[in-house]
Amino acid sequence: MMRKTFLAVLMVMALFYFVEAPRAQARNVKDIIKKVQKKYDDIKNFKASFEKIETFQLTGSQIVTSGKLFIKDGKKYRFETEDQLVISDGETVWTYNRLSNQLLIDRVRKNSGALLPRDILFKFPKTHYATLLGEDEMDGKKVYIVKLDSKEDAQGYFSSIKIWVQDDAWQIVKIEITDLNGNKSIFLLSQINTRATLSDDLFKFTATPDMDVVDMR
Repeated sequence: MMRKTFLAVLMVMALFYFVEAPRAQARNVKDIIKKVQKKYDDIKNFKASFEKIETFQLTGSQIVTSGKLFIKDGKKYRFETEDQLVISDGETVWTYNRLSNQLLIDRVRKNSGALLPRDILFKFPKTHYATLLGEDEMDGKKVYIVKLDSKEDAQGYFSSIKIWVQDDAWQIVKIEITDLNGNKSIFLLSQINTRATLSDDLFKFTATPDMDVVDMR
């Protein structure tokens, strides 16, 4: 469950970095990458609403989740859904399940195997190629579709990512991740605010006496 949550956070963090692929369409991809990077170069805070659609290859079933996500200084984040709350101040991660009233506390670990937000900044660009698949239209606006594929020697929890970049605004409005088992997660972003003023209190969590606390630090 925690890995799936980190995966959702990771999808949003994907908007901060791409890697260029040495292919025929690389020049177009390079232009898009540069414009997106320029857009987000000076972003310190990020706020958005989202809808996440998970499709499972084995059963064909779907799970739809909606919520909000806040990112500050590239490492602090807050991930809110109706059933779950995940908060990190960059050093500690609190994962609270509202249904079970259970709180998991852990350190942000470098080699835990979890898909942490910083992975998209340092690991992902080194292990994936980017290809421009084409253009589409979303909400009456042109978008570019960029696919990121794992290199042959890459290891991880997913095989590819597709990202929809809005023309002119150069913001990512949709992300699709396919994991190694063929399961897909689609992440639709809306109400994007890259100039949000976010309090540090958003990235702290205090347990109450009635919670079932599991401290793994």
